[in-house]
Amino acid sequence: MRARIVLSLCMAPLLLAAPALADEGQWTPDQIATLDQNQLAKYGLALEPSALWNPDGDEKDGGLMRAAVNLSGCSAAFVSPDGLIATNHHCAYRAIQAQSSVDSDYITDGFLAAERKDELPANGYTVRVLRRVEDVSAQIQAAIAELPPGPKGDRARQRAIEKTERELVIACEKSEDARCDLASFYGGSQYRLFEYVELRDIRLVYAPPAAVGEYGGEIDNWSWPRHTGDFSLLRAYVDGEGKPADHDAGNEPYHPAQYLRISTEGVAPDSFVAVLGYPGQTRRYMPATEVTRWIEQVLPGYVDLYGEWLDILETQASADEAVRIKVAALQKSLANRHKNARGMLDGIAHMKLAEVRKAEDVALRAWVDSSDNADYDGVLEELDTLTLAERAQHPRTQLLDMLDRGPNLVAVAVHLVRNQRENAKPDLERASRYMERDRDATWKRIERNLRDYDPGVDAALLASLLARNAALPKPLRIAGLSKLSGADAKDRQKLVPVAGELFAATKLGDAALVAELWNNPASVAESKDPLIVLARALVGDIEAQESAEESLEGAHARLMPRYFEILRAVRTGPVYPDANGTLRFSYATVKGYDKWDGEKQAPQTVLGGAVAKHTDEEPFDLPDELLAAAPKTRSSRWADAALGDLPLCFLSTADTTGGNSGSPIIDGRGRLVGLNFDRVWENIAGDFAYNPGHSRNIGVDIRFLLWMLDEIADADALLNELGIEPAPAPQAAAKTPTPAPAQKAKPEAKSGCGCDVGGSAPAGPAAGGLLLLALGLLALRGRSRS
Repeated sequence: MRARIVLSLCMAPLLLAAPALADEGQWTPDQIATLDQNQLAKYGLALEPSALWNPDGDEKDGGLMRAAVNLSGCSAAFVSPDGLIATNHHCAYRAIQAQSSVDSDYITDGFLAAERKDELPANGYTVRVLRRVEDVSAQIQAAIAELPPGPKGDRARQRAIEKTERELVIACEKSEDARCDLASFYGGSQYRLFEYVELRDIRLVYAPPAAVGEYGGEIDNWSWPRHTGDFSLLRAYVDGEGKPADHDAGNEPYHPAQYLRISTEGVAPDSFVAVLGYPGQTRRYMPATEVTRWIEQVLPGYVDLYGEWLDILETQASADEAVRIKVAALQKSLANRHKNARGMLDGIAHMKLAEVRKAEDVALRAWVDSSDNADYDGVLEELDTLTLAERAQHPRTQLLDMLDRGPNLVAVAVHLVRNQRENAKPDLERASRYMERDRDATWKRIERNLRDYDPGVDAALLASLLARNAALPKPLRIAGLSKLSGADAKDRQKLVPVAGELFAATKLGDAALVAELWNNPASVAESKDPLIVLARALVGDIEAQESAEESLEGAHARLMPRYFEILRAVRTGPVYPDANGTLRFSYATVKGYDKWDGEKQAPQTVLGGAVAKHTDEEPFDLPDELLAAAPKTRSSRWADAALGDLPLCFLSTADTTGGNSGSPIIDGRGRLVGLNFDRVWENIAGDFAYNPGHSRNIGVDIRFLLWMLDEIADADALLNELGIEPAPAPQAAAKTPTPAPAQKAKPEAKSGCGCDVGGSAPAGPAAGGLLLLALGLLALRGRSRS
């Protein structure tokens, strides 16, 4: 026992900081009540835990957390009793793109519905409102209790888990208007069933021009200081009885029981904030060998592939305005992912994450080697073996995954062939996308593929896949792609005409024909369309890959719960669950930080900073209306007196990741003060580890949105709906108000940010930590197994 205590103390400087010492943790709603309420009150939270989350309630009386919703993979929040939703511009981007054309370019010009009848359908978007959560761990464990305990039972284990999950979901969805999902926590140690009300008629209400919503573009993306108006408004509709329904002109606005009131007071350095939302995936507990694989293989692979595809899209988009609009969403997504992967690698290197995890791995193995823990023998070694298997197959797996994300008509053809094959199976045994409950969602994805299809773009992207496949070792090549390109065709440019012939000959660009094939799966078997023929060859490889992944997932389901038991014994502080797309709470303070080179960063930016960046050229080309209004913002009711200008964006210490885009940021009274939209460059690798000195998320100040609605868009009806009183009419004899003086920044603070840094120096591994760790390990290894 003494050795274990020494080890824990020695590991403390190296491992993730405990939440008592930092604002770390993406907490599940039920965990809010277990947090240190006195500490939260000192931070500035004025709400009781039950006001945020009442586990015994539903979407009507279950607490303020239920105002936060899942918006087709992003986060968002209801902000009015008439179903108005606030989220990020980049979360609404596909809806904006879908409604844009060369003649009505809402991407460039923005959009405002003059009246509710003018709101535009956001086709394919859904909003999920959380109704209830149920622990179903016992049901899952009962389903696998009688299976063989070792590797031979891995595939059967995963199939049993999936079968039970599907049965639970289908039973849950027998409830009125329910849409259900099952999620695992702590590597499969716990399973919970989430029941939502899913709203399907979502409409675009307001989007700023791209010069506001995307200001700074990819240059500023994942960076600070930031001046981006990354906000948009949508609205959810239901039928006349208040039930979820598909889009219909006769539908009425949804009336949420929980919605967030707007704060006009804003934020200041060191003020309390909290982020509510649906973070997608973090990797805080990934074993050391898997972290190494991501550093050496996965992330560099993303950088390489996304970089090439971005070059392709840029070339295609620059030659044709209609193509620019078609590829806009994919281009934006790939650029975001590309820079994210580069930032991950940079952050991991700066944090010395590989070294930290290797040190932890030594500690985990030492704990297993102690005489009291022989039951855990082999767990870490088996996980290493799984990583080696994934490493060997990854180049092939990556290409198979990209078939669904690249050439649009290839994805359509694969969906059609898979739908035909899966339709012959009982519903519970089908791949999830082709089950009856998911067919509509898959069809909407196909519709999006068809809408965005351009033969030149598809030919260039397919040529990239063909060349990459030809460059693989022969055992890893995808047979369907090799047959099309020839065995050793590695020159992408020479393969473009080969791919082009395929798209010239196919008929799948005809939406009516695709709909007929989708609704009559048997007819796909008879089709001789060249893309269908290619898809038949590819689907065999896809299904083989899924079968291999089934065994891998079954092995993880067997090993990871035991891995977490080892981890809990060694890591200090609470071990919160990784993000997994379910509702979470992260508390924080508004605070600046120091960049890697020590340059201090203030926690807020202002309109003056945006104007200083203005160059008259994208991505720093502010609209004329903003430039004209900028000199008057100090006298605006939305100006911040301390900043002497209109506040735009702010930093906080919240723990966020992908999926938190659009997350509402609330103050201590539960009022909306901002929308989360990004992280700083130094925090991109936060998916792997929280670092108190650099873990900063970026939010857009709600006062920026209010100013845009009030003084630029003249959207009085929306302001009224948001509970904002009209601006008082100026008195005839009133003097020009004296602008509040700008708060001076410290000499070492970033110029143009508008306020002082409110944070401490970044925390990093203590220099003596590794030495203490080594001493602790020696103490532990000194115990011989009896």
